[in-house]
Amino acid sequence: MRPIVWRSRLMRPYNAHRFGAFGAGSIVHKPTWVYNAHLMAIGAHVLVLTGASLSVEGSPERDGPVLSIGDRVGIRPAVTISASERVTIEDDVIIGSFSSIVDSDHTFDLGRPNVMHNPSRTAPIQIGRGTWLAERVAVLKGVTIGRCCMVGANSVVREDLPDYSIAVGVPARVVGKVEGVDADAPPITAALW
Repeated sequence: MRPIVWRSRLMRPYNAHRFGAFGAGSIVHKPTWVYNAHLMAIGAHVLVLTGASLSVEGSPERDGPVLSIGDRVGIRPAVTISASERVTIEDDVIIGSFSSIVDSDHTFDLGRPNVMHNPSRTAPIQIGRGTWLAERVAVLKGVTIGRCCMVGANSVVREDLPDYSIAVGVPARVVGKVEGVDADAPPITAALW
């Protein structure tokens, strides 16, 4: 981590300038793609690892953050987050490698054979504090995942999950409940890196 931390310190002025908000101690390490960064708010002590793709689709003249990432969020390598309407990731969320969070669907609504020439449908996504998405999880448009949830590897979340849910499968179904954690507990304020 030491070289990543040093590089992030050198990149801090650049990141603070290009993102709509960029919290203290945050690291965005060698992303594959960042599009419309001025419409993204990244909280304090966030770690975004190599190969992540962060994009806000649509008009660059929009108001306020369209992609909001809370404090102490960990985003592992090769994660894709695409926000067309709004994606909100609350504090203390962990997102496993190769996961995707996309708040839009392509359509054939105009009858054109290429989906890129047809309108898309959007609906906001919200991921609650303390949630853990394991490897290769897909979160689809319009989903709200509650606080302190666990979503198993290779799951597809297409419906809301209540607080403290353990969900797995395609589509993800609640199979248990997280116990022994308090979603309202005060956070650890020290940086992890």
